[in-house]
Amino acid sequence: MTPIDDRLSSSRAVVRSGIFNLAGFGVSALYMILLVPIVLSYLGREQYGLWTAVLAITGYIGLADLGVSTSFVTYIARYVAEHDYRQAGRVVHLGLLFYLLVTAVMLVLSVVAGDFFFSMLRIPPGTLPVARSALYLAVVVFGVTSVAGVYGSVLGAIQRVDLFNILAIVSYGARLGTITAALSAGMGVQGLLGAEAIVTALNVPVLFMLIRRELPEMPLGWLSYDHQLMKRLLRFGIQVQVSRLADVVQAQWDKLVLTRALGLSAATMYDLGARPAGRLRMLPITAIASLVPAISALDARDQQDRIRAALIRATRYLALISAPMFGLTVVFADPMLRLWLNDSGYIQAAWTLRVLSIALFVNVVTGALSLVAQGRGEPQYQMRTTLVQVLVNLVLSVLLVMQFGFFGAACGTALATILGGLLFFRTYGKRIMPAPLSTLIRVVAKPLLCVVPAGIAGYLASMGARFLSTGSIRLDAGAELLFGVLVFAAVYILMVRVTRVLTSDDRGFFQNALPKKVQRLLWLQ
Repeated sequence: MTPIDDRLSSSRAVVRSGIFNLAGFGVSALYMILLVPIVLSYLGREQYGLWTAVLAITGYIGLADLGVSTSFVTYIARYVAEHDYRQAGRVVHLGLLFYLLVTAVMLVLSVVAGDFFFSMLRIPPGTLPVARSALYLAVVVFGVTSVAGVYGSVLGAIQRVDLFNILAIVSYGARLGTITAALSAGMGVQGLLGAEAIVTALNVPVLFMLIRRELPEMPLGWLSYDHQLMKRLLRFGIQVQVSRLADVVQAQWDKLVLTRALGLSAATMYDLGARPAGRLRMLPITAIASLVPAISALDARDQQDRIRAALIRATRYLALISAPMFGLTVVFADPMLRLWLNDSGYIQAAWTLRVLSIALFVNVVTGALSLVAQGRGEPQYQMRTTLVQVLVNLVLSVLLVMQFGFFGAACGTALATILGGLLFFRTYGKRIMPAPLSTLIRVVAKPLLCVVPAGIAGYLASMGARFLSTGSIRLDAGAELLFGVLVFAAVYILMVRVTRVLTSDDRGFFQNALPKKVQRLLWLQ
């Protein structure tokens, strides 16, 4: 077994990749925390709403990539495990050609149908010139990001996400500085998107050189077109794309509905609650993203028992992380937004964050099974349940906004998300284990029970902090969060230890996968 073979499926490699993914996620979250107030202060609520509307449109147009990007890591990892480096290189080559074509099609579609999209959203006529140029730039950002993603998938497939995340961390800093400079120069939404495109484009040659160094056996030059391989990538991608459609609808549909029904300011308010909820959802999912190449390698060797064990363990860890994470957002949504935006006028955004957090907890704890389906090359099962979720989301959000106004959007998305997650776990889970829903309930029950007393204690502590009011919005919100989160964390950790959520097998897994210094830090030794 070569070093790459060992790295593809070993528990140490998966955990190591997860740690670096979390580091990259942490920096991306910090980037968002810093970026949103900067953009909001320079653009104002109306132009900020235009930015989110343009991103929503390109998110839907971007579905034209047919999900091909989701097949890269799976197929590259499979071919590398089989030492077929030429075929792995052909996957990269086909991906680049495909995205150049898709970006060209998206640009033509934006030019031809852009005004139609904006008229449907009732964008004010005076804003149309800015909206058009912003849409074209957003498509360019999509193209550059897609090309960088093709090369980045190679590093993910060989479990070298440490290199990818280091590059991403540097890029976030450069992007934030460039965007701030563009906005301060009065370049508006166009400057924001142009700065993002330039910084992302600079990542491409760096990724190319990293692949050359880490996987010299894989050719990256011109390779003959393989029609059968393209068909396999498309077939896999289309099935996963339907699953991805739920994420796009969940993230973007409500903004479009609210923009048309209530205006750009309503879309801004929704985005300020939905954006942190979506970012928090990515934290635990990012930590186990390296499960896909690991499952692909195990499936290629027909090690189904190890796949089942990995799924149950990953689901338990997702519940252990996401239960307190989303519990914190439900309890402390209001002071979080006050601290972040230095404004107490975002009550609607706070309730959006609370409602979506409840639904996204279900989405996260069922997420490990989704990665297993991708790793095994069986995305069609999630495709079917996702279609149900998307249809329910599209209809419910419109009906509930018509009936209840602003809050109907979040409620419609939340109900559809919960339904989709549970339905997928029940249907596809049967291929991995007996009684999947019973297993899911058993796995998540203890972390949820630990959150209840932690939430009550944390809320009471934050209320006590209000007696220390200074008159400053940020200082008061910070004090509430400091007292509340510390008490919440202490009670949750105590409850986890008392209820013995982590088993002896879990300790053995971490002791095998983590360096000794990290084990001592986590009290595993």
